[in-house]
Amino acid sequence: MTNSHTNKARVLRRIGAAVAATIVVSTVASSGSQAASTPSTPKAGGDIKVAIFDTIPGFCVANNPANSALMATRTMFEGLVEKTRGGDFIGLLATSWTKSADLKTWTFQIRQGVKFHDGSDLTADVVVANYNYSSGRAFAAVAARSGAAAARTAVGYTLGTSVSFQSNIASIAKEGTNGVKFVLDRAQNDFPGTIYASGRGFIRGLAQLTDGTKCSSTPIGTGAFKVVSWDTNNLIVEKNANYWRKDPSRPSAQLPYLNKITFTNVKEASQRAAAIRRGTYEAGMFSGATDGTFIRDLRQRKSVVTELKSPAEYYPSLWLNQTRVGSPFGSKNARLAVISCIDRASFSKVRTRGEGVVPKSIVGPKSPMYSTKGFTKFSVAASKKHLAAWNAEPGNEGKTLSFAIPADTSGASQANIKFLQNQWKKCGITANMVVEETAVIITKSFNSSVAGGAQMGYDALSLLLFEGTDVSFNSPFVVTNAFPANSVNPVAAAFRSTLGTLLSLNHHTDTKVDELLYAGQAATTKAAAKAKMAEATAYIQSNGFMTSIQHQYYTMFYGKKLAGIGSLQIEKGKSQRLMTNWGIDWTGVYVK
Repeated sequence: MTNSHTNKARVLRRIGAAVAATIVVSTVASSGSQAASTPSTPKAGGDIKVAIFDTIPGFCVANNPANSALMATRTMFEGLVEKTRGGDFIGLLATSWTKSADLKTWTFQIRQGVKFHDGSDLTADVVVANYNYSSGRAFAAVAARSGAAAARTAVGYTLGTSVSFQSNIASIAKEGTNGVKFVLDRAQNDFPGTIYASGRGFIRGLAQLTDGTKCSSTPIGTGAFKVVSWDTNNLIVEKNANYWRKDPSRPSAQLPYLNKITFTNVKEASQRAAAIRRGTYEAGMFSGATDGTFIRDLRQRKSVVTELKSPAEYYPSLWLNQTRVGSPFGSKNARLAVISCIDRASFSKVRTRGEGVVPKSIVGPKSPMYSTKGFTKFSVAASKKHLAAWNAEPGNEGKTLSFAIPADTSGASQANIKFLQNQWKKCGITANMVVEETAVIITKSFNSSVAGGAQMGYDALSLLLFEGTDVSFNSPFVVTNAFPANSVNPVAAAFRSTLGTLLSLNHHTDTKVDELLYAGQAATTKAAAKAKMAEATAYIQSNGFMTSIQHQYYTMFYGKKLAGIGSLQIEKGKSQRLMTNWGIDWTGVYVK
């Protein structure tokens, strides 16, 4: 599978002649397997090292860091909202927000007195500028004046998946002195989730955002730490002496407590685990999907390390491309034949060493989208029945059901696909594994340069995109187009045929999925919203548009030198989530 221990397959590179696109990925976890470290009296100072398992892609709009690299990046950047352990949203760079009765107008009040790392002020105007760039409006404005070629040269570096994720925003404007008003194309009850963007809704300083030569390499945020140096495998950050946030329990203390953090990409889990045991690194992050052997070993060393484990709220999916020329998956029978032949229990036992969770839905039970209806169970007999029905379809007589699926160059990724290959073979289905570098897989999968934007370079793809409880994050991956035909978004015409279908890897054309999900987001009660969203999931599952093979968690181990993990509150009584796919918040951590 491409969601190997790095899960690095969620980082897109520039694709097509015009588009620099990156895939936004995973977030959400609300509690740990162990409590946060017991706080003592915080001490200022200390340099620490943290082992991560992802590369650092850069820091501009189109450079979305995966998982543990996002943890490192979040030390420097903040968004308007943050998510709490209770699963609700709370203001961070925004102090509050209001919504209209029809759920189409949302106004956020921007926090005053906050400065970026270069000394410039956070203002409503800066926030509006950020969204004008990330939503594609800056590009569209230049293109309207000077043509698409000029726009690509001037601001093409700001185009990415955020254009698709923000496609429901019809307009953005300053409101009063400190307000930013978002007017939406359609009603959306979970719009703060769009603003949060799976933990990636960063607000950047204008000096970074407006400079195409420096945007990716020169991070200017409002976060507790600022950059010292970085390359793709290392990021060193130091204390931001002018950081705005205070510890509600110790309002006189200056955050953050640590002086410096060095994040290093230690790719192999064995080396990461050894470094934590030896104390070479004060903390290290692991994935339950592939690091089970080393996770279980570290769990036995409670006198040396403490574990923080997220819930299993990350849902790797098998995406079936239904419009690619030559793909068999335009046929429901072909899709159900393949999905029926996946023994998820055996996959979890063998490939995750029992650390994976066998799914009953494409999402977890805490998601408003959760439904077990239509979820295809493992049955060789059912698979062969669907295969026979596929063979009976015109043009398929006597054919072998075969398809291409990629694996990256890591041994774990190839072993995952080989395991599935052997399962499908027992049902008379041939899966052809294509081994390529992750960057190549991503470029081919999220391909907006192809006419119509509907081509994904493989027939099937195993990839972790779905997660958690935020429908606002998951739904863009399964709707037919981020820009509906009746969209009033002014950039819809420019991007509908390219970025509009960029995220939807299934490339199905059934707009009933859109209708159900959008009806859920327009609902005025949680019960009504959940009913429609669950109906959408049941419809997706019963039609075999995609499936889930396992659900997984992320975990972090840290040594006895550290304290304060998870103890810092955003405001009195409200704490940020303890452990997520991107790790922890380092703002309140200190050395004993």
